[in-house]
Amino acid sequence: MVISIDAWKPSDGLVLETTALKSIRDLKNSLVTAGPGAGKTELLAQKACFLLETNSCVNPKKILAISFKKDAAANLKDRVKMRISNNLETRFISQTYDSFSKGVLDRFLYALPEEYRPVEDYVVATNDNEFVKAFGECGINLSNRKLKNIYINNLTNSKLPNSLELYDFVWKKLLQGDVNIKPTLNFSMITLLAIYILETNPMILKSLRTTYSHIFLDEFQDTTYLQYEIIKTCFGGAKTSLTAVGDNRQRIMLWAGAKHDVFKCYKRDFNSQEYTLIMNHRSAPRLLEIQKIVNNYLQDEPFTPLPNPRWSEDEGSAEIWYSSDSTIESEHIAKRISDLINQHQVPFRDICIIVKQSVQQYSNEIIETLEKFNIQARNETKFQDLLKEDIVLLIINTLRSALNARDSDAWLFIWNSQIFFEGKNGTKNQLIVDNMRKQLKGFLRYIKNKLDLITDKEELSSLFIDIIAFYDINKIKKYYPQYSQGQYINKLREDLTEYMYVYFEKSNDWILAINSFEGIHSIPIMTIHKCKGLEFEAVFFVGFDDNAFWSFSNQEDEDTCTFFVGLSRSKRYLYFTFSEKRFGRNCNNFKISILYQMLHESGVVEEKYY
Repeated sequence: MVISIDAWKPSDGLVLETTALKSIRDLKNSLVTAGPGAGKTELLAQKACFLLETNSCVNPKKILAISFKKDAAANLKDRVKMRISNNLETRFISQTYDSFSKGVLDRFLYALPEEYRPVEDYVVATNDNEFVKAFGECGINLSNRKLKNIYINNLTNSKLPNSLELYDFVWKKLLQGDVNIKPTLNFSMITLLAIYILETNPMILKSLRTTYSHIFLDEFQDTTYLQYEIIKTCFGGAKTSLTAVGDNRQRIMLWAGAKHDVFKCYKRDFNSQEYTLIMNHRSAPRLLEIQKIVNNYLQDEPFTPLPNPRWSEDEGSAEIWYSSDSTIESEHIAKRISDLINQHQVPFRDICIIVKQSVQQYSNEIIETLEKFNIQARNETKFQDLLKEDIVLLIINTLRSALNARDSDAWLFIWNSQIFFEGKNGTKNQLIVDNMRKQLKGFLRYIKNKLDLITDKEELSSLFIDIIAFYDINKIKKYYPQYSQGQYINKLREDLTEYMYVYFEKSNDWILAINSFEGIHSIPIMTIHKCKGLEFEAVFFVGFDDNAFWSFSNQEDEDTCTFFVGLSRSKRYLYFTFSEKRFGRNCNNFKISILYQMLHESGVVEEKYY
């Protein structure tokens, strides 16, 4: 049933601030700027509901949401799924910039001229090995890291075709491969090829514009030059309506090529209306006092976020801990986490330990100390993206349904997936539904029997292949375009097999193995870049010293933004830890004294010495 625009209200009885509601109802191009915790993702979810439920996104056109990170794309997709009916859900597509570009390339591979067409089973680069080999065949030694970055970045510094003989040669080596080199592309190359396809094939461009009437761009401040170019190529000058959301105070990807003037260019190129949100729905009022200080350091105009009325004025706790060495520091972190779990009933996944960089370095000692308190923790970097992959979720929920017939969430996931793959959404033919249900339940019994007999990793890998085959690899590739070409889906399956079997060997219980893989009873340890977009009841900012912020003097603004992102993940409890000795070295905080000064100026941060 279509709801009139005037009658539409946010779902779940949510009350939005006036500016947010105006931006949702705006059917033209818009830019929504807002600080952390302002509800940017929720705003996009509500706007999707508004567009679909009022038929402002006219059936059968679709909404395409593009996010910077996989977990952000999955989070937005889940929020929309919870709020709209199944028949509308299929018209909302949530992807990352990388998966969008890869989808264009893989779907229209043969629109490329032969000299720039990769082989179908190309590999997405996870390291620089093949690039180094390709340049090596030209006599270029890339053993120097700085030199290597320069040469690899230059591969995508200009549009195709590349007129420089060296880069043209390397491109062709990586596109086709040879005896020594696997055909390998990084996402910058994939995006450049996708742009080439769109610029040289007007019918493909028209098809994309016809399919999507509305585009959402999340975490817009981190958009790279190439990512902005593909959006501009696709939808610049089109009738498509774009909504970009972001916050310049959270621009922490300049090192990875984020376009520093992306907001300015977007407002110019897309003639967009700007909206600014002032509510902060995440953090307690005392923690907002810190954010206000950092806010005002990062921009000329004062900005005062308003706390959600659910908080009382005195809520929120922030502390700096000074320890003589990292062992003592770890002991106090472990004791405090134990108190949060046992006395304050804070769930494991609502506590996060963050570091500026090098999780592996920091995590080992903390993990060992937490184990003495019977608390599990892990380097979440290894699992974060894998856990958000559609194919991984499909396999995991199939396993859960096979192992526990009462797991309704897992059953609904695979049932809706099966209906989706078979194109039976909205069918009223009971015979078709009964046959599909019978087939799925029979397959789950088969999975349960196979799991009971597994004795090695190869057998588990074979079972995962059976699961993918049941849903039909061709249908999976059709509905999840990121898997349509190359060996990506195989790499994900192999990674899942590796991790899952390790956990099974430890517990000899498949349910416990799945829970461990998903980190349900584990404290996540991650970098600030990886925690961006997430929120936790308690955040421990470990290693708050000059060594962690080693480049602060060269990029003070960007590192201050990183500091801001890290501290703003916390809802109620926030701890900064400084150790005089770490990794056998003395630590100081002279270079980042301005960050300490901001904490002191807030008037809410308590100092403790151990």
